[in-house]
Amino acid sequence: MLLCSIQFQSYQENNTNAYAGECYGNDRRGYRLAPAEKKQLVTELSVLILLIPHVVQFVEIQLQRLFMKIYPCSVLLALTLAGCGGGGSGNDETSASRAASVPALSSVQTSYESFALAANGGLHFVDGVLNYSVSSSGVLSFAPGSYLYTNDSSIPQSAANGTQTLSVGFSPTAKSLPLPPSSVPSRYLINGIVFTAASPTQNQVTYVGNNVLEKYLATDGKTVVRALLGTSYKVTPLSGLIATTSAELFNRSKLAMLEPTIDGTALYDHQASWQTGSAYMEVIRQYVGDTLGVGDCLKPTTTGPNITPCASTGSALEGFFPHVSPNDGLTYQIGDGQIVTLSGVRAWVATAPFTNAVTKDYRVYYESNGAIYSGILTRDGTQIQVAPFGIVQDFYLFMNNAAVQSIKSAVNF
Repeated sequence: MLLCSIQFQSYQENNTNAYAGECYGNDRRGYRLAPAEKKQLVTELSVLILLIPHVVQFVEIQLQRLFMKIYPCSVLLALTLAGCGGGGSGNDETSASRAASVPALSSVQTSYESFALAANGGLHFVDGVLNYSVSSSGVLSFAPGSYLYTNDSSIPQSAANGTQTLSVGFSPTAKSLPLPPSSVPSRYLINGIVFTAASPTQNQVTYVGNNVLEKYLATDGKTVVRALLGTSYKVTPLSGLIATTSAELFNRSKLAMLEPTIDGTALYDHQASWQTGSAYMEVIRQYVGDTLGVGDCLKPTTTGPNITPCASTGSALEGFFPHVSPNDGLTYQIGDGQIVTLSGVRAWVATAPFTNAVTKDYRVYYESNGAIYSGILTRDGTQIQVAPFGIVQDFYLFMNNAAVQSIKSAVNF
């Protein structure tokens, strides 16, 4: 093997340029080129240099021809918008690539969207309270404070396309009853600061794994005050007479308020049927992250972040106990819980959950700005439980739009 070093030298003699070079074998023994060999080497190198642009051009042409054979539409699209059907810029994604970029839905998310999408009519949760009587002449009347309505929610498109804002509203189910007044917005302690939940609620829906995550925002529109993870959405179709519906729907939701017949007067038409496509959904959700709800411990009642403390003097929790709660009437001792750091503050948390609460919650007292405040802690992973009529259950029921319209048409008041 020869290793050659070629140096360009300028000679003034004869006003010409020449190359001086040396080639070495592996043993580095010198070998000098004869003048004729030098001249031949220079000529060959010059020819090679001149050929390089032509070789590059030839390779480019061959690559273009090969690309045309494999991807004719891609090349033609750069020249004309008519090729292979359709137009757009050269940077447009194909339908196939766009479809591939959207994740496939899990069975949980598919069930959720069968109700939740606005195009499918949304989710409807029945709520209310009825206080009624029937006169001797058979006239049904309701006391003030009676309500029957639905909490309606929907998303504009699939959360597989990105975070969706949940639209929330309320609709009367009975024509003769009004909607209830707005409730006091919930307050939450996050990193030592009290935030007020937005009202109407501002929720964001995203898909996490196979599940559905709902984030509830504060009035600032960005702080998440609580988050719920939906892990099961079981759909049950409805057909036939409303009066013969499975016991689950009427016994496990506020629709049970319509069941009684008072002195022969029914609250809904027992001959009415479910509209085509009617269904209800059994939903299971759980809390994501420890959630500390706070509120007024004493009067006055407030609605914003400046809540009323339990004690405005003596900032240490150790001197606060024993304490009689004005909310539940129980007497709390310091040994009934532990002092920990929670939501950015020093807090006392009860060891045992409330005995009369539906969802497993814990009493909390915490220090802030020289005062003691009260709160309720729901721990991460706690499953939401409800008790529509005293029966505790770990799911709650939503109806689709067809089912709600069926109920509205059947109600007699």
